Amino acid sequence: MSGNKYEVALDETWELFGQYMSGTRAGLCCVISSEPLSEAAEKALNSSLAALGYGHDACTYVVPGDLDQQALFVLIEGLDPICIVAADGKSAALLGQAYHLAVPSGKATRLLGRTAISFLDFGSLLQTPQDKQIAWALLKKLPKFGDKRG
Repeated sequence: MSGNKYEVALDETWELFGQYMSGTRAGLCCVISSEPLSEAAEKALNSSLAALGYGHDACTYVVPGDLDQQALFVLIEGLDPICIVAADGKSAALLGQAYHLAVPSGKATRLLGRTAISFLDFGSLLQTPQDKQIAWALLKKLPKFGDKRG
């Protein structure tokens, strides 16, 4: 067996759930959405996370499809991200079921020590400058990378 235990878990997660994931292999942020995000939405998330210190291409995108709550939990824990973003209400509900906690829209919450935020519909918030500011205000609730308080 080569690599450390985190690399092994990451390899196993991609082997088991790769069909549900895209983006960065070892993303610092796990973005869950009920449907694949638009290119513009992915670009906005990557830019926002870069502004928070996560670097470019910090996201692993997950579209759970037919995964149940237990499988989603195993997938996220295998990725071991620093933070989680639920891009829409349906994915927030599944995330809440997976962690047995409420994941309220528009607020930050903690899931096993990770900061998580949830949108009702992230993509729709990219339409106007005012809505973009609303999205950015919520994204700023994620910890800045390297911030010991996050």
